[in-house]
Amino acid sequence: MKRTSILMAAMLALTASPAIAAAPRMTVQTFLTKVAALKQKGMMALFSPDVSLIKAEAKTATVELKAEAKAREAAGKPPIACPPKGGQNKMSSTEFVKAMETIPVAERGMSFKDGLSRVIVAKYPCRR
Repeated sequence: MKRTSILMAAMLALTASPAIAAAPRMTVQTFLTKVAALKQKGMMALFSPDVSLIKAEAKTATVELKAEAKAREAAGKPPIACPPKGGQNKMSSTEFVKAMETIPVAERGMSFKDGLSRVIVAKYPCRR
């Protein structure tokens, strides 16, 4: 009986709609709040689950922005930002957090991805 219940729960989880199953995306404010809390923990921050959460959100947002850039290129549209190829002139994590902090408080409800996009556009504008 217990095994059947577990199997039914697993099947239900697999068939749940993506909107229900998907975790909510991180906002700029949530990111900044988590970063501030991690800074307070010092070296113990390395053991916080928030580190993995932030890394996963950053990876997802980066993958999505790269896909959007490729779609713009395929459609013949100009890029919205022109970061250097090959990781040259990379932004440090400290610089990135400071750039996110420049987003006005009233606008920090935007998604982390949109905040990342804004930071990249400001840091790496295209020369026209």
